[in-house]
Amino acid sequence: MMPKPRKPVTTGRPSTYDPAYCDQIVDYLSNGYSVTAFAGSIGVARSTVYKWADEHPLFSDALKTGQAKSSIWWEDCLREIVIGGEGNATAAIFGLKNRSADEWREKVVNEHTGEGGGPIQTEDVTHGAESFARKMAMLAARSVSDSGDGETDASGDDGA
Repeated sequence: MMPKPRKPVTTGRPSTYDPAYCDQIVDYLSNGYSVTAFAGSIGVARSTVYKWADEHPLFSDALKTGQAKSSIWWEDCLREIVIGGEGNATAAIFGLKNRSADEWREKVVNEHTGEGGGPIQTEDVTHGAESFARKMAMLAARSVSDSGDGETDASGDDGA
């Protein structure tokens, strides 16, 4: 008699993923909503939506399509404001910066280079500081020993 095959042991809570979410996320984001808003509308955390995208290739594609359509919604909104002269352009731009950061962000890149575009040359100057400190100490010691009592007048004379 053959032993019964064992069922694989599963741990954790069962997934609430539903393939119908593929169409739903595209429709939802097409109205300018964020991924967070979609997650809230179906009662899950945003991280769950991204986890599903990692685990389900069709959902990942739907998410990307929805995000692109959300950007279209915000760009259309901004165009209407520009053409019609009414609306909050700042809010539309903010929406675009959050939905299409690669195309709408204000990123300033500062690059620092040395001569001829090469690396910046640096120099260790700590030995110079130590030498300076020694010279100052010697001058201070000489000044004290030259004055006899260690005091001089404002001109540097000790009155002699």
